[in-house]
Amino acid sequence: MMRFITRSLPLCMLFAAACNWGSRLEEVAPATGPQGARVALRVCGEENDRTGELFAIDSAGVIIRDAALIRVSWANVAAMDVKNMGSAYDVSFGEVVTAEKRAKLAPLSRFPQGLSGPLLRSVLSTLGLSAVKEVP
Repeated sequence: MMRFITRSLPLCMLFAAACNWGSRLEEVAPATGPQGARVALRVCGEENDRTGELFAIDSAGVIIRDAALIRVSWANVAAMDVKNMGSAYDVSFGEVVTAEKRAKLAPLSRFPQGLSGPLLRSVLSTLGLSAVKEVP
């Protein structure tokens, strides 16, 4: 029995160490409340970033909230930086955003399930807005 415990001890220590490696939920803003991650979004043809809360990601584009809700199609996203999440979550200049990248970004938004239909109408009503502003 003692030999089993002695042999198992290094394995148990390894498992314990693994539990303490990596990001913790309390360090990731979207995991600690209903808000989405903060982003800086560069729209093609614009010189300044648009900053705000990541509200939703879908196959058509990204919705962020600053003073209003704005939607930018993926074709018009030049780049996007997600605050405190590292380069794996950023959209680099010239990057084509794949379905895999969208799936990685969606959980960082306030509405990871998307924002359309009755949910969109409810959000707009709550915010006192009539529509999502489309960025040309």
